Amino acid sequence: MPTIAYHELTDYLNRATAADWPAVTLVCGEEMLCKKAFDGVLDRLLPEAERTMALERFDGGEDNLAGVLSSLNTYALLASNKVVVLHDARLFYSAKAQQTLREKMTQAARSGEIKKASRPFLNLLALCGLTFDDLKTATARRKVADDEDGEAAPWLGQLIDYCRESSLRIPDKKDDADLLKTAMQKGFPDGHRLVITTDFVDRRKALFKAIDETGLVVDCAVPKGETRADRMAQDQVMQTAIAEALHPAGKRMAGDARQRLIQWTGFDLRTLSGNLEKLISFIGDRQTITDADVTAVLQRTRKDPIFEFTSAIADKDLSASLFYLHSLLEEGMHPLQLMAAAANQIRRLLLARDFIDRDQGRTWNGNMSFPQFKGAAFKAVQADDTAFAALIDGWAATLNPPAEGKKRKTTATSDLVLAKNPKSPFPVFQTLKKASRFSLPALKAAMVELSATDRRMKSTGQNPRTLLEAFLLRFCR
Repeated sequence: MPTIAYHELTDYLNRATAADWPAVTLVCGEEMLCKKAFDGVLDRLLPEAERTMALERFDGGEDNLAGVLSSLNTYALLASNKVVVLHDARLFYSAKAQQTLREKMTQAARSGEIKKASRPFLNLLALCGLTFDDLKTATARRKVADDEDGEAAPWLGQLIDYCRESSLRIPDKKDDADLLKTAMQKGFPDGHRLVITTDFVDRRKALFKAIDETGLVVDCAVPKGETRADRMAQDQVMQTAIAEALHPAGKRMAGDARQRLIQWTGFDLRTLSGNLEKLISFIGDRQTITDADVTAVLQRTRKDPIFEFTSAIADKDLSASLFYLHSLLEEGMHPLQLMAAAANQIRRLLLARDFIDRDQGRTWNGNMSFPQFKGAAFKAVQADDTAFAALIDGWAATLNPPAEGKKRKTTATSDLVLAKNPKSPFPVFQTLKKASRFSLPALKAAMVELSATDRRMKSTGQNPRTLLEAFLLRFCR
């Protein structure tokens, strides 16, 4: 069966019947969306009145698959249908899951949600083949969490203590995927169905392909990146979540209130849901939630990505630059990281401004639209990148000639290119538009000043925040 995206599930549930439902259903992706999708699937498969006798739940981190399969092949008492649920399965994990688990663990732990952080933490340890005691060494710790100022992150000890005090164990490092795949091929008793939920799937795994082919996959994944497409997808999901919360309560939300709610919350559906409950309760009998209600009830909890900081710098937006600087520093980001991010952004603007000056209006002008840019102008940028790469390669060949009779090793590609992804011209278009606001001498001077700021930060003992603020005040004026 084809994979069903989360936003398509309601229509699918309206069309499908329990009798025709496949034997295995996989619900995967964003936690809150998975929960809503799972509830919808369970409502379709098993009426509330039958669940006492015909529903059995298992925990993917605690229970073994043999018990799940045994339950699937055992007939329910006084019921012809049966649903077995495997929550938070690890069957689809691979090395690719490590970064996702690290991010979920770190975000929850830094927010003080140690219990929520424990599940990805334990799964990450299992994937890495580590124990709690292994984390006493910096080498092992780096596989799980970044050290802060040469020491273990302050929340890591709390996390380990919580797991030990709660008798939570690290899951066995074994792969039961083949066992389930074989059981699926043999089949389950009529009317018996398995529903699996998980936060991460490696779509290359044979088990995933088998479920995708003969069962049903409900894809609740939402891109977490900072590209324009990713942010639009996140915004669409949040707007849907807001509508789903407001409709049953008979409430509306003003446009500026929606915008502030999303800005203050960020892409965190659990927090968004809680904030909406507070707002609905706060306004009482009133029908419309206003911006004043949002500012009166809520606090800003969004964790600002460094992208917001660098984007504000490129926009010469002093207020936003200072705001994100302070916010990121409060979140624990090191001042040198922020300075490096600012330097990378200005280097990119410098590269774009250099292209604009050399192009002299032949293909680019600041008033062109994006559809116009995708033609000759973008091809000119790509040609310029290619010429620059050849120049770098020529320099490398001169400085490091190969030994007689041997071929020279290929050098790493320089990061000084505008079109890093030939299939994504929009970021290049945006960079050129922003670079048009600066002169080449101004950008060169900014790089010199950043270098001086770096030296002062490392050698004078001056407050790093003050040094960065001073740089932003001069650059964005």
